[in-house]
Amino acid sequence: MEGFMSINIRTNMSNTMRSLGEQGAFRNSMYQNDEEKQNRKSKKNTMKVVKQDLPDNFINNDKVRMKSAGLHSEISHVEEEISIAQTAEQALAQTEKSLKQMKELVDLVGTETEFNRNLRKADQDELEQLINRINKIADETSYGQNHLLDGSKGIRGVANGKYLEFVGMSSNSKASPLSGYEVEVTKVATRAELKGKIPLTQEIINNVEIIVFEEGGISNRFITKKEESVSSTFKSLAEWISKRELPIEIVENSKNILHFRHLQYGSTYSFGVSSSTKDLISSESQKVTFAKSGFDVSGSINGIQCSGHGQFLSCPEEAEGIGKLTIRYSGNEIPSDSIAGIVSVSQNGFQFLTGNTMQSVEKLCLKSIHASDLGMETDNVSGFKSLQDINILTGQSVKDSLCVIVKSLSEVTDVKANVSFVCGETLKSNMLNLKQEHDRLVDSDPNLENSLYAKAFAELTKNKITENSGESSIAQAHQNPKSVLTLLK
Repeated sequence: MEGFMSINIRTNMSNTMRSLGEQGAFRNSMYQNDEEKQNRKSKKNTMKVVKQDLPDNFINNDKVRMKSAGLHSEISHVEEEISIAQTAEQALAQTEKSLKQMKELVDLVGTETEFNRNLRKADQDELEQLINRINKIADETSYGQNHLLDGSKGIRGVANGKYLEFVGMSSNSKASPLSGYEVEVTKVATRAELKGKIPLTQEIINNVEIIVFEEGGISNRFITKKEESVSSTFKSLAEWISKRELPIEIVENSKNILHFRHLQYGSTYSFGVSSSTKDLISSESQKVTFAKSGFDVSGSINGIQCSGHGQFLSCPEEAEGIGKLTIRYSGNEIPSDSIAGIVSVSQNGFQFLTGNTMQSVEKLCLKSIHASDLGMETDNVSGFKSLQDINILTGQSVKDSLCVIVKSLSEVTDVKANVSFVCGETLKSNMLNLKQEHDRLVDSDPNLENSLYAKAFAELTKNKITENSGESSIAQAHQNPKSVLTLLK
């Protein structure tokens, strides 16, 4: 019996194994078909849920994406604005440095006790080089196609009227209407004057007349020369005043009466003169008589009463729309009907949106830093109209140049401070607010669309793995019948 059984097993092994393998594969296939049906049903239900939810989530995610894109656009715009402000700030810092060098140079020249022509010429050449450097900064500082410091991104004014000149305006002021602002002058600027009552004669000259001038706390004495003619004495006196650089001029007249006038306009400047002879210039012998003070220009701009300083007429700082609008009227007579002309102003400064809602507007007005536009409103004896005109060839021009440089430095420092404020306080604050808002958006609104797709993809992957597993089992049953025999043993 044992032999019979062993023979049967040996002779029927291949058929038995083939039958068991096919039956196992069939059962596995049936099991897999049932599981696949269940998985397909589950997959259909899952995908159906996803499809039903996708439209609402698409809408939510589109809103999130649109808002995120808008914030990114605003951030990029603010970054560009910060770059503009930083470019202008660096150029203004270089201009400020050049002006300080100019001030140091003029201060050094002012302390010299001896005049050296060659040394003074070298100093003048250095001064002109610094002026040219400032002009180069003004002409070449730009961001993209925008020139920043040539005045094109600031306030520009045009005066239409004889003796009328536009000087400046507050950076926060508005552009004028097309008709401009009417300028009314009710009083012209005058200079301090002092006039004698009796003429200068040969007798007075021969008696050695002593005339003493007091101006700026300094006294200067002029003594006539015997036998010098009256006309020659007047000429000698004029040369003497010029040599000592007194801000005084002689007013010529046919009666040979001494008549002196200050070179500066307005009530701020005055001087005094004494003479040995009573009434030649002073009311009492050897006692200083002070000149009659000058007047400041007075009038109004656009109907707003303005304050005057010499020939300069300025609107109050608090005047809405035209704060600190300044013009210069150089006429010596009140114009007809008191109307001096029209001044028109254009505002072309940068405008930045500020605040959390980006609704308010911050203006950045960049004044021209060209030397011809700096230090314009500076009274000086030498007649310098701007930084472009200064020189250090004489003692008086050194004093006046220093005044113009100080005024120019103040103007540039003010513009730089304004740019620094707008860049640091406004633009960078906007940047921080926008980034914080973007971070809040990301944290509070998760990407629903991506999560749903991820869930659906996970279900598909799971079903695919199960399907591949079934196919693998069938293949293994066909290709490895010995594994079944091993289990039977």
